[in-house]
Amino acid sequence: MIKERCFFELSESRIAYTIYKVSRPIAETSIAPRRLLLLHGAGIAGELTWTFIVNYLKHWDEILVPDLLGMGESYFDSSDHLTFSIEDICHSLFSLLNHHCWSSFDLAGYSLGGLVALEMNDESKRLLHSRTKRDLNESSSQDFIINSLCLIEPALFSDHSLQASLVFRQSFTPIAANIKSDPSNEQHFVDFLDLVSPNRMSSPAMDKLAVQRLQQRSLGFAHALAAVSDYANRLTDAKLQQLIASIPRGLGIVGGLSNPGLLLAQQKIQSQQESWHIESLANTDHSLIYVRPKSVAKLINQHLGSSS
Repeated sequence: MIKERCFFELSESRIAYTIYKVSRPIAETSIAPRRLLLLHGAGIAGELTWTFIVNYLKHWDEILVPDLLGMGESYFDSSDHLTFSIEDICHSLFSLLNHHCWSSFDLAGYSLGGLVALEMNDESKRLLHSRTKRDLNESSSQDFIINSLCLIEPALFSDHSLQASLVFRQSFTPIAANIKSDPSNEQHFVDFLDLVSPNRMSSPAMDKLAVQRLQQRSLGFAHALAAVSDYANRLTDAKLQQLIASIPRGLGIVGGLSNPGLLLAQQKIQSQQESWHIESLANTDHSLIYVRPKSVAKLINQHLGSSS
């Protein structure tokens, strides 16, 4: 597998990403490549989140792992002082996909990346359905078809009740404010870890490493948390139902030690999408993607790897 680190300039923003490509025999190059987009969670960049999982993936010719705005080496603005929204993240990713001529792909998102994946999927469906015949003849207009979706404990999807989800996600607001005002205070970052991963396999050394990674782009991380809270404040029941209704076939992964509401939310998706599979990883919570990468990769291979 060939790995390349790249940067894509977009207006005032810059998207950093890693692309993995599998070499194939010349006789097979006429076959359309299978592609997979992987989106990380808040604070920890793409490669740190997905590298070990990518090593075990089998069915894709190209795998794109971007750093979301405000994290890793991606910038909404160079000073990290400008706020951004979930929609801003989505639009930057659509621009990157358009740059690479990716029109059909599979998509997996973890935590914040799961919320971004849901919004991207819904927006791609709405744009495709709203286009007129005149639009279809315009070569400058790009369609994005998400064939299958994997949601790993996506942000906001924590209960059947929208209100319960909003109360939890709005807890990000004071944490984001504390980080912006005092980014050197490690406790603010531990407060975030305690909120999203209270049952993690924790040790002082592991928490310190996590905090150090989150502090590398403290303002960008705080903006990402604020973006989730802002999205929650604007989310209506109608929009939530629209997000769920647009979900294609795919896979939901939750930790066995996570809030039971996360499993309930996945079951709600399954009640509307019969080709939605749910897997619970025992003895893990929100940190499952870091502590069980081989298991996560196996499930993605199994449920997204098939072409039908």
